Amino acid sequence: MTIERPWELGDAASRWLGYLWGPDSGVLRNTLGIVDAEQLQAAEDDLVEYRLAELRADPTLVKRTYDLSHVQALHRQLFQDVYEWAGELRTVGLARDGGESFMPPAEIGRPVAHAAQRIADSDLLRGVTDDHLAAEVAYLYDYMNFAHPFREGNGRTQREFFAQLLAESGRGLEWGRVEREDLHAACHAARNNGDDSKLVAIFTRILTCEPIS
Repeated sequence: MTIERPWELGDAASRWLGYLWGPDSGVLRNTLGIVDAEQLQAAEDDLVEYRLAELRADPTLVKRTYDLSHVQALHRQLFQDVYEWAGELRTVGLARDGGESFMPPAEIGRPVAHAAQRIADSDLLRGVTDDHLAAEVAYLYDYMNFAHPFREGNGRTQREFFAQLLAESGRGLEWGRVEREDLHAACHAARNNGDDSKLVAIFTRILTCEPIS
């Protein structure tokens, strides 16, 4: 465990470097002391998988409020063994290579609050018919993805968030039916070009009529 929290200190450049082991390292600081990117990825995958199984065995570990606190609690549950800042909102800006910039740190709560209100208004998607479900999930996913609350681990947290949400109405998502690159491209088109057709098509393909365990 580190005593200082350098990702919270100084200007944007200092905070960015504070997430890393040092100015010449591309590896995130982690509680495991791993300084090799491939080793960290392998350890992270194993530990997150364990914590995901733990959560699914005991759903009471994370309160399902379908808002920002819910997203943060999910991230904390999944990444608690790897990052000291698990569950904490990022302190730096993020942008995908060649793609869109995500919400500035100070405004992360805005798109999540919008999605949370829409989820509540639909009675946790129970009020959305099957014919309109893909479009609604695509809309919500776009907003949650734009928020991108964490320095790392957004995709896995978001997938579990939507798995829990869809289970409320007896539905699920088969993420194995979509390639990550295709999902990223669809998110880019929705956010940067205002074209959500690719994202809707993806969710039309991967939505199921029963929860995925």
